[in-house]
Amino acid sequence: MAGHRRVATLLFGGRLVGSSVPEVTTPTDEDSRGPGQEPLEYGALASRFEVIHGEAARTPDSLVPRSIMRGIAAGLSRAPSLRRTDPLKSHQQRSLWARLADEATARPEHVGFVLLGDGGIRELAERLGVPHKTLATRLDGWRLTRPRMVVTFTGRRVRGAAPLHAVQIPVASDLVLWAATTRAAVDEVDGRPPHPLLVADAAERLAMLGATGPAFGTWPGLDDAVEDLGAAIERKGGEAPRRRLDTGRHR
Repeated sequence: MAGHRRVATLLFGGRLVGSSVPEVTTPTDEDSRGPGQEPLEYGALASRFEVIHGEAARTPDSLVPRSIMRGIAAGLSRAPSLRRTDPLKSHQQRSLWARLADEATARPEHVGFVLLGDGGIRELAERLGVPHKTLATRLDGWRLTRPRMVVTFTGRRVRGAAPLHAVQIPVASDLVLWAATTRAAVDEVDGRPPHPLLVADAAERLAMLGATGPAFGTWPGLDDAVEDLGAAIERKGGEAPRRRLDTGRHR
């Protein structure tokens, strides 16, 4: 399948690090569905998430609780680049984007996808509270950005229209898998997984930067990364969000 690779790297503590999440080939928009009629890309990412929470012997909600999913959604809607992106310069468009981000982060096992039934784009437009033609125009604009803000999955044309089957926010997909990987690992010092609010703080900042992050062996490393990410956001002209968890540490 045609597509391009997205490789995110970030500078933590003065060193360049790569993503802990396997590279994903960003698909083109076409009719590519599995036996359950969902996009094949969704099946691949959902299977990866299932393996992570299965090996950790955790339910999806305990591994990536709602606090982390809310952090991802908040970061997507507060990215410093939004006001500089043509399809998002108006308040109405940013508000619609935030609602779509909420839909894409409703469940961790959906791995950044909004899956639709037979209602297609009209169903999604009703959920988001906008006319379907407005939504179609916005999706067309968002899928043309580089990197893509969304990937849309459509079926074959019927009577001149291609039905919408799913919408993916790739950054959300990456961050759900990153959060799952991070929460599945136990701390090298105290033997416990990192606190969900600490992961939520990191995920929100990563979403604001449109990036994913590395794995951390200890929670202080993740705590330091939250501060580094906040500084990176401010360098891009944004404002770092308030922390959900104050660990009391000082570097």
